Amino acid sequence: MPKLNLFLSSKNTDIKPSLEHLRKEIGLVRKEQTKALKLLLCNLLVHSNQSIRASRDKTGVTSKRANPQGVGSRSIISSMDALNKHGYITLEMGAYLDNKQTTISATTKLIEWFKANHWHEDDIDVFDGQHVKLRLNEDKRSFVDFEDTEYSLWLSKELEQYSILLNRSDIHLMDKDGNLEKEFKNHCISRAFIKHKKHPTNGEFLFGGRMAPPWVNLSKEQRKRIMINGTHTTEIDRPASHVNAMYEVITGQPYLDGYPYDLSINGSLVPRHIVKNVSSFMQGSRSPLGTAISLGNHYKREAAKPGAAAKDILQHEEWLTYKKKVSTSTIISKFLDKHYQVKDYYMRGKQYGDMIQCWESDIVFEVVIELVKLRIPVLTVYDSFIIQLQYAELLKEIMEDVRITSRRKLESLA
Repeated sequence: MPKLNLFLSSKNTDIKPSLEHLRKEIGLVRKEQTKALKLLLCNLLVHSNQSIRASRDKTGVTSKRANPQGVGSRSIISSMDALNKHGYITLEMGAYLDNKQTTISATTKLIEWFKANHWHEDDIDVFDGQHVKLRLNEDKRSFVDFEDTEYSLWLSKELEQYSILLNRSDIHLMDKDGNLEKEFKNHCISRAFIKHKKHPTNGEFLFGGRMAPPWVNLSKEQRKRIMINGTHTTEIDRPASHVNAMYEVITGQPYLDGYPYDLSINGSLVPRHIVKNVSSFMQGSRSPLGTAISLGNHYKREAAKPGAAAKDILQHEEWLTYKKKVSTSTIISKFLDKHYQVKDYYMRGKQYGDMIQCWESDIVFEVVIELVKLRIPVLTVYDSFIIQLQYAELLKEIMEDVRITSRRKLESLA
C-alpha cells in the first residue's frame, strides 16, 4: 500500500481552473489548503485503484528535504476531511492501539471528476525528489535535514540517473489474465539512512540505506507478473546476502566454503529458514537470549498476520517443533563456530546491525550502478533483483564480480 507522496505535483497550468473550482465547492479557503488539495489529488490520480496511507499526525513533516513543497499537516487533514465530506474520497481512520493506519482512496465520483476535467497521470511529475534520506533511529517517520557530504552528493546523482532510466522504461504489473493491473511511473528512487545519536564524523550515511520502491510491497507471486518494456522478468536473489556482505567487508570476499546457511547439528541439517533468521537477528541483538526472543516473536508475528501465507504458518510450526529438540543457544553456538571469521561482528547491538544492513545495501547498489551504465533497467527488492529474462545471465555475472566499494572516505568500522 503506497504512502502519501509529498513530492508529487503538476506543472500543467490547464488543471488550475478545475482545482480552484473544486476548492470552492468543498469549502477550502486558505492558500495552504489549495496546495494540500493539489498534492492529495496528484496522489489519488496516480493511485486511483489503491488505498493510500495518509498520516493525520498534526506535527507533520518539518524536514525541508522530505517536504520540499512545505505542505502543512493541518492543511492536508482539512483537505482530506473536505474531500471525504463531499464524497470524493473514502477515508478510513487509523487506530494507534490496533496498529491501523489512516487510508484514503478515490471514489467513482473523483475518478469521473478527473476524466471530466482532463486530469491525466502523464501530467503528474516529481517535485524536487529526495534521493537521499536520513531518518531518526527512534522513529521511522521522522526524516531530518542534513548537510550534504561528498558522498551524499555523489549518491544523489547516481540515484537520479537510476530514476531517469526507470522513468524511461515501461514497468507494468499484469493480472493473472495477462491484462494491465498497474503501471509504475514517476519514480524518484531514494536510499533511506538511519541517524543514530553517535556516529563517526561525516558518518551519517553509514546505517541502513535501503531502497524501498513501490514494488517491494507486492507479494512474490505478484512480482512474477511484472513486465519491463514489454518483456517478461525474473527475480534473482543475492545468495545469503546478509552474511556474505559481512564476509566481503571483513575478509574481502564472500563465503567460499559451500552455502553459508547450511548447518548440521547432531548429524542432521537445521532448517535453512531457522539458520537464516538466527543469523539475521544476531546482527542487531546483544545476546543469545535477545536473539532467541526476537526469533520467536518473528515466527509468531508472521504466522498470526491476517491472511498469513501457508509458508509462514508452516515455518512457525517447524520452528516450534525444532526448538524442542535443539535450543536456540546451541544453534547460535554452532553457527558462530562455522563462521569464526566473522563471529566477533555479531550481537553488537542495533546500531552495528544497521551498519551491516548498509554494507548489504551498498553492494546491491553497486550492482545497480553497473546495470545503469549498460542502460539495462532493474528493480530491486531489498537484496534481490527483478530483470528482463534476456539479461538474467548477465546479472548473475555482475553479481559475482561486484565487490563492496569504499566511497565515503571513512576508515572501516569493521
